[in-house]
Amino acid sequence: MKDITIDCRGFVPRSDLHKAFADALSFPDHYGNNLDALHDCLTDISEQTRIRLLHWKAAEETLGNYARSAKRAILDAATKNPNLAVLFD
Repeated sequence: MKDITIDCRGFVPRSDLHKAFADALSFPDHYGNNLDALHDCLTDISEQTRIRLLHWKAAEETLGNYARSAKRAILDAATKNPNLAVLFD
């Protein structure tokens, strides 16, 4: 199983969130840097992967509604992809 940890402090602007995911999970160069693209890439993960999102509340404080929308997209992808587990710390 692949274990990924992403520190969610300092996600300003929202592109920082996308960069962190893209870097940690080696998203393709054409990754769209939006929530639909994030969801698509997470549902496409074919290897057992656990993502631990440290300090998620910090992301919610800096990104507000965008972080809450991102969390919904991430959780939805995890329910659709049996290879993906996500922990919000």
